Amino acid sequence: MKFAKTLERTLAEEQMPEEWVEAAIQYKALKKCINKVVNELNFLGLERKTLKLLVKDHDDNIVELTAKETNPSNPIIAEYILTKSNDDPECRVKPMLKIVLDYSNENYSDVRISEMGLKIKQKIEGILDDEDLFDNSHIDKESIFDGHFSNKEETDRIIELTEDNGGIVARSREGSKSPPGSPPLNSIDQEIGNIDSEVLTPLETPRPSRKHEICIMLNSDSKFFRMLDEELRNLDRLRQNEEAKIINEVQEIAKFVNSARNNQAELYKWRELFRIYIDSEVYFKYNQMSMPASQRNGEQIKKNLDHFIENVEKSGVLTHLKRKQTVAVFNKFVEMNYHLWKVLEFQSINNEAFRKILKKFDKQTSLGIKHTFPKLISNDHIFMTGTSLAQSICYIIQNQVLDVIPQLDDYSCPICMSIAYKPIRLVCGHLFCVRCLVKSKQQNKTNCPICRRPDAILEADSSNLDEESMELMKKYFPKEVKEKLKERDRERYNELKNNSHGEKCVVM
Repeated sequence: MKFAKTLERTLAEEQMPEEWVEAAIQYKALKKCINKVVNELNFLGLERKTLKLLVKDHDDNIVELTAKETNPSNPIIAEYILTKSNDDPECRVKPMLKIVLDYSNENYSDVRISEMGLKIKQKIEGILDDEDLFDNSHIDKESIFDGHFSNKEETDRIIELTEDNGGIVARSREGSKSPPGSPPLNSIDQEIGNIDSEVLTPLETPRPSRKHEICIMLNSDSKFFRMLDEELRNLDRLRQNEEAKIINEVQEIAKFVNSARNNQAELYKWRELFRIYIDSEVYFKYNQMSMPASQRNGEQIKKNLDHFIENVEKSGVLTHLKRKQTVAVFNKFVEMNYHLWKVLEFQSINNEAFRKILKKFDKQTSLGIKHTFPKLISNDHIFMTGTSLAQSICYIIQNQVLDVIPQLDDYSCPICMSIAYKPIRLVCGHLFCVRCLVKSKQQNKTNCPICRRPDAILEADSSNLDEESMELMKKYFPKEVKEKLKERDRERYNELKNNSHGEKCVVM
């Protein structure tokens, strides 16, 4: 299926809001613009196959070529240059195609170079108005491509394409040193200096360094980048608006949950709901060290959210929520997550459209923009290249909602796996319940069970009691603390009765 249809189908199936659809990348319109760029290049005799052999290949402008197709000493080089200008708010990206004919290349004669550029020469000369290009010029028509220049300032020509009554018109910008917003041209016409030509034989006469540059300003490529830049700006505004909405929803939920934690019954219900949510790993894999590798795709996020709802229903927690307001806030929490998923899905499909339209541009023109254009705009558009929306929103959810209700796993003793009451924080920073540390010391195990720091348990005393954590456990885990104290008393009783396994007495 063509991507344009896939894009339309996805936006329709996911029931994206109308304003989102309008802000999405207009893939079909951009494809039509690419076709116009191709027509303009063909109009100049610069077909895709020709440009594929001529376009300069470097790290920032990658074109797929084989060793047989091109040669680093090729005397005719084409380079597609993208520059950014803040002078024109409607078109901040300025494209320019520069063709350089290097007559100083020792591997080729002037005749051979002229032959190689013959097709380009004939096409460009054929479409330009001779009077417009050559009036008030000190060189003749043939000297544009044969490299014999009488004036250093005349070695560069700028050709600009425009539309006129639906057709393409080429004009020469005589006297222009460079297009607006573009870097200065490198005009070179040097003689290797101060050598007495009468002394040298014809074979010894050094070859002058002569390069001729022709800069071509297409019409449709500027429109293409203007359209794409405007669509990216619309997507930036949409992301900012939706991000603000989601943050506002999170803050409203956080406000209610913060008040509900003072109610012991609701405290335990919210803790269970959030435990299921965390275990679902909706947006990220928590065991991955790399953030990009841990982030879920849109399909997996939707699947995880559905799985979260299923697990909540199976747990029966919702049936025990007595207040209608609590149920309403939980439903709002679910809606907020689906809202975030829909924004991420919309962002993903537009990222794919952005990548594919640049690939389509390169495939049909061989101008190589799929790396240079994203790099050029990397600091301008948060929708494509900004901080991960999932990462920033999940950080807010974690800090303002989930952390409001402490989870038992964060206060469990790594040895007995129950609540670490009374909590002893060793010099290495690890937390254990006092009962487990006493047992370890009795068994002559004095190193930290986690990091193996020597004598960490042996050095612990009453000053290592973490009173802040102990008060928090009393406040938010009263049932677990009560059960821990009962368990401790049972162990002490069994030790006094020399019944470490807790076996019941049997009357014989």
